[in-house]
Amino acid sequence: MAYMQVGDIKIQYDEKLVDIKSISQIIEFNQYLFADYKGKTISVGIPVLSDSNVIYISDFNKFFDDLLKKLLQDKNVTTSFEYPDLLPALYTQLLVKKAIQNGDTVVMLDNNISDDLLWFMIACKFFDYRTNFNELADFLKCRHNSEDIFNWLKETQRFTTYNYLLEIVSNYLREYDLSFFNNIDEIVSKMTEESMAAALSLPNESDYDLPKMSLENIERMFFDFLDVIRAPEQWKNIYIKLKNENNILFEESIDGLEHSEVFKDIDGVRKIRVTIDGTINCFVSFVHEFMHYVSLQGNMPPFSLFELPSIYYEKVAANYLVQIGYDKNIIKQVIRDRNQNNLDIYSSLFGLLIDICRYNKTGLITKEDKIKPFKESMELIYETKKKLARICEAAGEPVEDLEFLAMPNYNYEELVNKECDDDIAKFIKSGLLVLNGYQYLIDSYLANRILEKQDSDNTLDKMIFITEHLEDFNIERIIRYFGIDNIFDSESKSLKK
Repeated sequence: MAYMQVGDIKIQYDEKLVDIKSISQIIEFNQYLFADYKGKTISVGIPVLSDSNVIYISDFNKFFDDLLKKLLQDKNVTTSFEYPDLLPALYTQLLVKKAIQNGDTVVMLDNNISDDLLWFMIACKFFDYRTNFNELADFLKCRHNSEDIFNWLKETQRFTTYNYLLEIVSNYLREYDLSFFNNIDEIVSKMTEESMAAALSLPNESDYDLPKMSLENIERMFFDFLDVIRAPEQWKNIYIKLKNENNILFEESIDGLEHSEVFKDIDGVRKIRVTIDGTINCFVSFVHEFMHYVSLQGNMPPFSLFELPSIYYEKVAANYLVQIGYDKNIIKQVIRDRNQNNLDIYSSLFGLLIDICRYNKTGLITKEDKIKPFKESMELIYETKKKLARICEAAGEPVEDLEFLAMPNYNYEELVNKECDDDIAKFIKSGLLVLNGYQYLIDSYLANRILEKQDSDNTLDKMIFITEHLEDFNIERIIRYFGIDNIFDSESKSLKK
C-alpha cells in the first residue's frame, strides 16, 4: 500500500495495480470536482473498513464520470453556460493566464478564475456537454489538444471579445469620467485635428541645445517662479517639507528615457522623482511633477483632467524662463517635446478611441466594419496612382512600372484579425490603463486654450484654485470656469452639467 497527497486530498493505492500518476493528474486538473473530498482519503482499488474519512473507489474513471454528470445536472452550473458574454469572458481569462505563463508580470486584468474551472467552462462549450459527454470527460482528464480549443476560441470569439472589452472601457468612462464620455466624439475629432497639425509642424522644427542648469539653481528659480504665478505660501511649505524629508529624488536616466513621476514609495510615502539631464529641462520637469503633487493632496481627480495643471504650468514655466533672459527657442523646444509626445500617444490610441466612439454610437463592431476603411484607403491609393499615371502620360512621360499601377492585393481579413488580436493583447496587458495617454491629449488642448485666453492675475488665481481642487472639476466645468465655450465645436450638443 502506498500514499500520495494531491492538494488537500490523500490517495491510498496499490502501486502494482494503479496508475497513480494519471489519477493524481486528473484530480489536479479538476479540483472543483473533488471539492467535497478535501481533507479526506481516497482509496483506489483497496477496500477499507467503514470510515467516513476514507472513500473507496473501485473504478476511478467511472467515479470521475459520475462526479461530472452530477455537476452537469446542477441548474446553477448549466444556467451559467447561457450567459451571453461567457465565451469572451473565458477567452479573456485564458489570455491573461497565458500572458502570465509567458513571463509577463505586468498584466493588469484580474486573474480571478482557477485553471481547472476555466478549462471546465470552456470545454463544456466546445464539446457541448449535452451531446458529447464522453469527449468532454476525456478532455478534462488529460487536456489533450487544449491548443486546438484555444485556437477555436481565438477564431470564433475575436470580435466578440474585442466588443466585450470595449464595453468594459465604456462602462468605466461612463462611471468615472462621464464628462469625457459624453463629449468623446467632439474631443476625438479635435484631438485628431490638433495631432495632424502637430505632425505637419514637427519636421520643420529645429533642435535646440538647452542651457545648462545646476540642481542648486532649481530651488532658487522655483521659489521665484512660485511668486510669479502668485502661488499660495502653502505651496512653498509643501516644497520645503518634501526637501527636508528627502522626498524629492533627482536621478539620472540609466536608459535614456524620462522617468519623472509622483509616486508612492515602498514606505507608503508619496514622493517626487525627476529625471535629470543637467539642463533647464529639469526645472520644467520639476514644475510639472510638483503640480501633480499639489493636486493629489485631495482625492483622486478625474483621469481626463489629471495632467491639466502640470501641462499648464510647464508651459508657463517655459515662458518664465524666457522672461528672465533665456532664449525664446526654449518655448519652442518645450512645445515641440509636448507635441511629439502627444503625437506618439495619439498614434497608439487613435484606433481604440475611434472604436470606442463607434461602439457607443452604433453598437457592436464587426469584422466588416474594420475591413471597410482598409479597403477604402487602398482604393483611394489606387485611384490616386491612376490619376498620376494619366498626368504623366499627358506630359509625355508615361509610367512604365506596371506594378505601380496594380491594385494592392491584400488579405484584408488577415490584416484586421491581426489588428484586433493586437488590440486585445493591449487590453490584456494594460487593463483600463490601455487608455493611459488620452489625458495628455485633452489636457494639452485645454491648457493651450486657457493660455490663449490669459487674462493676467485672474487666470493665474483660477489655475491655483483648480490645482488645489482638481477633484471637484470635470471638462465641462473647466470650460465654463474659463469661459472657453465651444472649444470642441459641439454647438449642436449642449454640454451636460
